[in-house]
Amino acid sequence: MSDTLQLLLQSANLAGYGASARFLGFFEKDTRYKPGIEESAVDFFVRCFRNDLADFLIASSVHANSDEVGHYGDAADDRRDANLIRGLVGAGLIKEFGYRERFGGDPSSQEYAESVEREWGNIALMNVHDFPVESVKSLLIAKMIVYGLYGHCFIISLDWDLAFYPHDDFGFGVIGLGDNANVQVAHDFLAQAGQLPGMHSIIRTPPTE
Repeated sequence: MSDTLQLLLQSANLAGYGASARFLGFFEKDTRYKPGIEESAVDFFVRCFRNDLADFLIASSVHANSDEVGHYGDAADDRRDANLIRGLVGAGLIKEFGYRERFGGDPSSQEYAESVEREWGNIALMNVHDFPVESVKSLLIAKMIVYGLYGHCFIISLDWDLAFYPHDDFGFGVIGLGDNANVQVAHDFLAQAGQLPGMHSIIRTPPTE
């Protein structure tokens, strides 16, 4: 497990995933947001890898800031977010705590910023097969839409040396892990995603050495 985490940290630029050395591309919405587009993107991901998903790993530092969750300002969105977070905490997939209580009351202080950065960097590995698929889908959906949810979230295939990540433009990106990443699997996934209604994909070829 620790080797996997090391490989991820060596391969992914956590400050900007698109700047990773073996960034292979992403797909996202190409139209205005329509309700349900996040579910469509996650359903597509699960459908694509339904025969392999049980062997994937979750690498996550995702956590909910209880000072913000449920306070976006739209009643329906706030109810949805609170329900998603409640389910994910109950499933053991994320933690929830208040930033003010944990990190102190001054968000402009260096100590506060360093504490938040440490929390983002506290990435744990979990087996997908240890959780119901609906809970995993909820995690991916929540990472796209929930106000007050922070941290990194990757779904890793060790067979293909690929890390997939959900993002807030309602799609997924892909990073190759090391020299043996299966670029073809990543590119096929993104090409198919680009055919989804209201989506487009950008495909990148990693540099050859």
